[in-house]
Amino acid sequence: MEAPYSCSVIIVAYNSRDYIPACLSSVTSALENIDSEIIVVDNGSPVPILPAQKQAFPQVKWVDSPENLGFGKGCNLAARSATKDVLFFVNPDTVVSKETFAKTLAYMASKADAGAVGCKILNGDGTLQWACRRSFPSPFAAICKTIGLSALFPKSKLFASYNMTYLNPDEETPVDAVSGSFLGVKRSTFEQLGGFDEDYFMYGEDLDICLRIKKLGFNNYYYPGTSILHFKGQSSKTRRFRTFVEFYLAMIIFAKKHHNYHLPTFVIALGIFFASLVGVFSRLVPQWWKMLVDIFCVGLCAFGYSYHTEISGHLFGVLALSIWLPMVAAGDYVSPKLAGFSLFKFLLPFSAIGVLVSVFLLNADWVISIAALTSVLACVFWRRLLFWLRYFYRIFSGNAKRSILLGGTTDALSCWFDRYHLKTGLNILGCVTNNPERVSEENREHLLGGFEQLSAICRRTGCKELLVLSDANGFRENYDKDLIAALGIRPKLLIGTENNTNYAVVDLNYFC
Repeated sequence: MEAPYSCSVIIVAYNSRDYIPACLSSVTSALENIDSEIIVVDNGSPVPILPAQKQAFPQVKWVDSPENLGFGKGCNLAARSATKDVLFFVNPDTVVSKETFAKTLAYMASKADAGAVGCKILNGDGTLQWACRRSFPSPFAAICKTIGLSALFPKSKLFASYNMTYLNPDEETPVDAVSGSFLGVKRSTFEQLGGFDEDYFMYGEDLDICLRIKKLGFNNYYYPGTSILHFKGQSSKTRRFRTFVEFYLAMIIFAKKHHNYHLPTFVIALGIFFASLVGVFSRLVPQWWKMLVDIFCVGLCAFGYSYHTEISGHLFGVLALSIWLPMVAAGDYVSPKLAGFSLFKFLLPFSAIGVLVSVFLLNADWVISIAALTSVLACVFWRRLLFWLRYFYRIFSGNAKRSILLGGTTDALSCWFDRYHLKTGLNILGCVTNNPERVSEENREHLLGGFEQLSAICRRTGCKELLVLSDANGFRENYDKDLIAALGIRPKLLIGTENNTNYAVVDLNYFC
């Protein structure tokens, strides 16, 4: 498909080293036969993009910022060196499909009044990411979303205006705003607006520029004729709380700049603060039952201790807090990262502090240390029990995705086998490689054979997926696509490293 415009693809990366190779591999593939350029800003990342990754993509213009400029300022920095007709702002934790840019450029050419254009955005599991099109925020829309009315009535224009869930996701339509994770705009329009508003740091820039585009007389379009995958929030996972605060600060800035509601600014700010509290709580709600189970376990242990001597509410509170507070601080009720002996070692010092407080400040008997230790063991035990119950359920129910890794000649693979349970339903059986004679001793215990033996290995193991490890070039090892297709195996890209607990799995057919 011949593109009617040239384009510049701008990517602002922060802590996205593991995801940038897959993103750039998909972008370069999608830009074939299009007059284009790619500009990547490494935005003051604590974990910068590796020189090997930069060398793997020599066609990319790399811009290194010594500090984190924020999304809008980073985009403006890159846009100043852009030379093409259309600017595409793309997040680093995305994978674009083969015809994404060609189709979007053709669509923009067909709409004379097109300001910003965004495509369908999918989560890593293939579900629609509702934020790919949305209305401008209003107090009523925010209230409906905050208290859950938009979820209860997703087809209501009145209650579900926030993310416009009442719209058919497969129909193109003018919308108020499209997502900044994939936003296309003509360079002339972008320059007329003066770029992104740099008062925002991480959130709100896309809403702001879409509103200013509409004020110029253009329309913003949601175009579902093509799609991208977005592993939402990978750049900000290391700064969860600060990220959350920045989102609501951005909403206050947006309200101050653009609100035309008949309400004082302080009332709007108060409403946003209330929404932020509800938002924090909503992130704990999915795991609220874990808190209750932990408190129940501590209660049982305290009850056993009460047979030796009377236990007061103060002592029970100290025991419960010595377990509960560290778990909250570690994020166990949001995104568990510790299990088994690691969790035991983590909780033990806090439990010891609880014992010392009980003995020296509350005059408790030293026997309370037994209650504290059994509380820790109980909290560890029920988690491991739950894990094994889920694991065997997946195995015997046939829901486990039996997978094989492609790799083993360079990096250690033991971490992937130790952590296979982090991806729901994933069961990694071993590894295959194009060069079995070069497999390290550390990886040899996981080796199932050479890639040319894959047909026999699949018959023997019932493998359904081939997981291709990512590296600076995109893939760590190449594979025979025809053989994979003939065997009926799904090839998937496994993004992440042994030093990173955030993983993503991408269907490699998406690149085609």
